[in-house]
Amino acid sequence: MDNDNPLRQIMHPRSIAWVGASNNPAKMGTIQLLVLKHTNFPGPIYPIHPEEKTVLGMKAYASAADLPEVPDLAVLIVPTRVAVPVMEDLGRRGVKRAVIVTAGFKEMGQEGRRQEEALVAVARRYGMRFVGPNCIGVIHTGARLNTTFFPTQDKAGALGIASQSGTYVTQVQLYLRRRGIAFSQAVSVGNEADIDVVDCLEYLAGEEDTRCIILYLESLRRPRRFLEAALRATRVKPVMALYVGGTAAGARSGMSHTGSLAGDDGLYDGLFRQAGVLRVNSIGDLYTFGFALAHQPPLKGNRLGIVSHSGGPVTSIADACERNGLEVPVFSRALQKRLEDVLPATASGANPVDLTFSLDPGTMAVEIPRRILESGEVDGVILHGVMGSSFRDVFAGQLKGLLDLPLEALAEAEETSLVDLVDMPRIYGKPVVCSSFMDRNQDNCTRFLQDHGVPVLYGPEKAVRAMAYLRRYGRCADRPS
Repeated sequence: MDNDNPLRQIMHPRSIAWVGASNNPAKMGTIQLLVLKHTNFPGPIYPIHPEEKTVLGMKAYASAADLPEVPDLAVLIVPTRVAVPVMEDLGRRGVKRAVIVTAGFKEMGQEGRRQEEALVAVARRYGMRFVGPNCIGVIHTGARLNTTFFPTQDKAGALGIASQSGTYVTQVQLYLRRRGIAFSQAVSVGNEADIDVVDCLEYLAGEEDTRCIILYLESLRRPRRFLEAALRATRVKPVMALYVGGTAAGARSGMSHTGSLAGDDGLYDGLFRQAGVLRVNSIGDLYTFGFALAHQPPLKGNRLGIVSHSGGPVTSIADACERNGLEVPVFSRALQKRLEDVLPATASGANPVDLTFSLDPGTMAVEIPRRILESGEVDGVILHGVMGSSFRDVFAGQLKGLLDLPLEALAEAEETSLVDLVDMPRIYGKPVVCSSFMDRNQDNCTRFLQDHGVPVLYGPEKAVRAMAYLRRYGRCADRPS
């Protein structure tokens, strides 16, 4: 853990001064302070307001000089014209860390650039470090810290993100929730006038609650330092990046978005490869495959076992494996013999294992994968079609009156049967990835697996791509110093 990193205190504050909130719920600063209160931040919060005596039920202070203590962190959501004097006020009071949400700086042109330079000069004068400006804030779920405008899940995830877009930290929250994905920590870096993506990478590499780092990038200010930081980080955990500044349109948009200067796409490809950073091409892939990397061990070889109750998906998976450089070896006669004990008479156990039809999750999701992983003949397993409530609910209404199904008892039994599957990656040191057409809102098995760190991808080919990234990280982690 890097205690010297400026983000350490920002992401673990004991107290916060808030400049820019009032009792007007239509103001952005007020909304963001409401979110912080809703998150149940455990330390004192000190609103600063020149006129209001209380803000959202909390005692307010006319200026930083009036605060009862020097807060660990200040959050600024104020008009651009007053940002510099407010920083001066905070600096005189001894504040050393800040998050500046205020926009209107270098992304707006020459005058904004001068204002940003003045902001940096004040910070340097008082030894302050800050995130922003023109950012949306920071999140540390385990510390109950959320300075953004969008509530997050109460349950902490294992995915840490540094993003040059605030939207990819905030507005994605419902999208992530529907997929069982949550952040451990998140930093919207904005214009990176002081703290940048490199600082975030170095910080998150040392945070135990973050098991995979994902980056949304429109540019890099310090590519050489990024390379050095990424080489260190990828030895301890996966790093995945989405870079969007490599086209003329992307570079032009990035300049107006955060005032960033982009570089050639091929240069970034080479930089990422050299650093061991895994590149993706869409924001959905960044979260989805990042989740897999955060929760599953790396794939240490190319051999995969495939299990399903349906011939189409296993064929799709096998085809996608070969297209992604992964192998689907035919199982030895000894392993096929072991599988015959639990397979229906019509099933194939050669690999892929196709049960043709089975409603018993204990067989498909526990007994078969266990025997395959124990054999030593594969490096990981992909399962398709583990499902429970979604399948039962379709028929429950039609069978009502003819057959009473104990639905709650069935759901509990299904989830209990999956406990062993959840433990297999840890026991055998090999990844398990699932695919399904039933999302977590429809199916208790999908929800249970995702909540316990087993990726359930919504499509067979996506499960294969997740394994391909786990293999790529396996090779990165094993590279010589």
